[in-house]
Amino acid sequence: MSKNNRLAVWVLGILVLFSELLFGIWMAHWNHFVPGDAVSRVANAYYVLFSRQPHLAAIGFVWNPLPSLLMIPILLAKPWFPELASEGIAGIILTSLFASGTAMLLFRSFLRRGTPLLFSTALVILFSFNPFIFYYGSNGMSEMIFIFFLVCCVTAFLDWLDSKSAISMILIGFSLALAFFTRYETIFFGLALAASLMLIVWRRRPKNDQPTYGITATYQKLEASELIALLPVIYAVLIWALLNWSIMGDGLYFLRSNYSNLAQSEGLSKNPLIAPVIGNLGNSLLFVAERSVPFLIPLASIIVMRLMRKKLLRVDFVCLLLFVFSIPLMQLIMLYKGSSYGWLRFFSYPLPLVFAWLPYELQKQKERGRQFYMIGGCMTLIFLGGAAYVTGYFMNNSRLAPEEHEAIHYRQSTTFASNRLSMNVANELDQRLMSDPKASILMDSFNAFQIILDMKRSNQLIITSDLDFKKALNNPVGRKISYILVPRPVGVASLNAVNERYHDFFSRGAPFAKLEKQYGNDWRLYRVVDPAKR
Repeated sequence: MSKNNRLAVWVLGILVLFSELLFGIWMAHWNHFVPGDAVSRVANAYYVLFSRQPHLAAIGFVWNPLPSLLMIPILLAKPWFPELASEGIAGIILTSLFASGTAMLLFRSFLRRGTPLLFSTALVILFSFNPFIFYYGSNGMSEMIFIFFLVCCVTAFLDWLDSKSAISMILIGFSLALAFFTRYETIFFGLALAASLMLIVWRRRPKNDQPTYGITATYQKLEASELIALLPVIYAVLIWALLNWSIMGDGLYFLRSNYSNLAQSEGLSKNPLIAPVIGNLGNSLLFVAERSVPFLIPLASIIVMRLMRKKLLRVDFVCLLLFVFSIPLMQLIMLYKGSSYGWLRFFSYPLPLVFAWLPYELQKQKERGRQFYMIGGCMTLIFLGGAAYVTGYFMNNSRLAPEEHEAIHYRQSTTFASNRLSMNVANELDQRLMSDPKASILMDSFNAFQIILDMKRSNQLIITSDLDFKKALNNPVGRKISYILVPRPVGVASLNAVNERYHDFFSRGAPFAKLEKQYGNDWRLYRVVDPAKR
């Protein structure tokens, strides 16, 4: 690229970075709204550095570890800026960086494939400031990090299509491995990528008079391509399973523990929105199709351009379809089995995948002539603008997008009220611990992460990642625990370790626990007493 183009890439990246940061900090600091999952990922990094027993394994073994690992360097500044933890701003900084990186990567891809500077700028701005993409680049969730690695995979795959470069295959491999350490949807996308490589290698098979030679050469190329692209992610899966087994005692702990997605989704059969799709393939298909609509609109521009060039039924287009529908297929299976909440964000990945494919498609359109390119470019802008409008409409619909609707109407949201309550609980607990430096409070961080982040005396908390947590939970009196904080056992809070260990603890306590204080309707603090001395 020219010097001016490189400068434009950096300017756009900085613009996206500061836009995301300003919006994210405005939501978190001034409006006190941060998604619970985003704060939980910050908390996992926080336990590594600032819990009572700091250690790397405190990062947890349910959610993929990369987002929290990347937050650890940011949280080193927490003693000077406590809001990095308490308000989830460490996560906001991280996703803003990845949103900026994604914009720069896409911008560079357009420019390298001959798209004019102004047109490339307009396209990337339409993507980066799409309401959904912009929101998830500013809220600390893992989606934008995952999108970055998906875009890396697609752009490297397209470069490999053109150049057959081994470097592109290496980039695919490492991007796929890092994607797995970010989100589990990588498994289905990786299968789509493996199938795509097989199709492309088969299409490129040698045309030789000796069939045996052609088949052998094709197999060797396929084997080499698949090994380079897939070995890193295979090793990533094996390493994750090994760490789960060696530390938690179960290689599939992330899949079937009490805190796993499967455990949390056990109550979905009572969910009025999800219950009708469980075990019903037709309803599951309709559910997935409806929520995928805003993210599939740009695909229509590629289809029209392919029809113009009479190139629709081609292997590379089949590869695009495999990429685009791989993750929605995973959601379809999970919804059918009743193991997915069906949030709108689970269906968003076709949008960045299609957009990452557009530079390649526009380049092919340009090769057919100026008129083809002008029509294709105009259609692309129209469809991207339409996608932005429809996405914004979906996000403001409480049925289709409950999480995003809650963020838009944050003042009336349960998350806003929960964050304020957590802050009040944390302040009150800090006062108790300050008046008695020898006191300790046991709580399961699965539900209490926001309270933990809001507290200043975390060295007096016994939390789930502590090495002696189970012993303290099983024998609070013998371990000299002062208090136990427990949530109302409703929904996923029923999986809380205290509620699991002691039946009906929230309502009745235990022979060794006396109700000390109730916070709203959601939390109770019990004082631990020796039954023999009561």
